[in-house]
Amino acid sequence: MVLKVVGKLPNEKKPYFIKNGEGERYIFDTQVASIVATTESTGDMMEIVQLWGGKGDSFPAHVHEQAHEGIVVLDGRLEVELNGQLYLLTAGDYISIPAGTVHAYRMQSHRTRFYSFTINGHVAKLYSLIGEPFTKFERPPVSMNLLNQDIFTQLSADIDIKLVNSHPTAGLPELAKGSTIPQEVQPYVLESGEGVHLLSGDTVHTLLTTKEATNSQFLALVSEGPKGQAIGEHAHERTNETFMCLQGEMTLWVDGEEFHLLPGDFAYVPANTPHRFRCDAHYTKFFGLLTPGDFEDFFRILGDPYEHPIFPSEPAPYRFDRVIQRIHEIDLKLLGKPPGPPPAKVEEVH
Repeated sequence: MVLKVVGKLPNEKKPYFIKNGEGERYIFDTQVASIVATTESTGDMMEIVQLWGGKGDSFPAHVHEQAHEGIVVLDGRLEVELNGQLYLLTAGDYISIPAGTVHAYRMQSHRTRFYSFTINGHVAKLYSLIGEPFTKFERPPVSMNLLNQDIFTQLSADIDIKLVNSHPTAGLPELAKGSTIPQEVQPYVLESGEGVHLLSGDTVHTLLTTKEATNSQFLALVSEGPKGQAIGEHAHERTNETFMCLQGEMTLWVDGEEFHLLPGDFAYVPANTPHRFRCDAHYTKFFGLLTPGDFEDFFRILGDPYEHPIFPSEPAPYRFDRVIQRIHEIDLKLLGKPPGPPPAKVEEVH
C-alpha cells in the first residue's frame, strides 16, 4: 500500500506521494524549506528539499564534505557563488556542486523557488535545527526567526555542512550559459534546455548529469512530452526513482494505486516497486532523480541523440526493440506487454 503523505514523512523506505506545499516545512528568516525526501524516507542517501523565499534572502558560504548537491531553479532568480565565481540562475537552470565545493546563494527576485537535492550525505535535518516548524502556505514578509549562524557550530557531526569563509569575485554575476556536462566530477552550470538530449518517440529526455560527472551516484534528468499513452508497467531491482512534476499534468500508477501529479507534486518510487506513468497535458515536463546513476544506459539505448530540447511535432520511431535486445544490460523488469509501435491502419474496402 502506498502511503499518502500530507505531513510527516515516512521513517522507512516505501513509496509515497506529496502534494505541492505539503511535507515537513520549516521557516528560517523569511525562507521556507519544504522537505520531501530524507535518508529515512528513501532508505537511500538521497535527500530533496524545496526552498522558497524573497529578494535578498540568502544562505552563507559552506561546504559538504560527503554530499554531492544539485540545484534546479523553479521560479525567480537565484545568485549562486561556486568556488568564488558568481552565477545568476533563472527558471530551468541547473548547477552541480560536488562534495568539497564552496558555495552560497542569494535570492534576487521577490519569489524565488528551487529544488536542492543531496546525495551521499545527511543535510536535510539541518532545516529542523536552524528553523521553526511552519504550517502556513505563504512565507511572512518580515522575518520572525532570524538565522543565527552560531547554531552551525553546535551541529552534530553527522550533519554534513560546514560554514567557511569565501571571497567571491567582484562584479556582476554571470548568467548561466553552460551547455555541456564535464567528463569528470567537478562543479558545472547548465542553462535551461541544455544537457544531453535523447529523443524516444514523442518524448525528449534531457540528461543533466552523466555517470562520469557524478561517479555513477545519481542521474538527474528532465523529460518533456505531449499528452499520450501510458508507458508499460515495470520495476527496477536496484534503481530508486523520483517524479517531480514541473509543468502540465501526469498520472502515476504505483503498485496499483493511482496518483495525479500537478506542478510541484512529488512521488518517490523505490526499487522493486511496480509503476508506470502517463502525460495528461499537451505539454508536460517533469524532473527525475534516480539513484544510482547507472540507469542512464536505458535512456541512451532507447533514445537517439537529438539537438533540440523540445519534442517534435511528428514523433520519431519508438525503439523499444533495442531495449528488449539489451535488457540484460539494464536494471529493468517488464511486468506487462512490452510497448511497441501503434497498430497499422487498415484501409476500408468499398
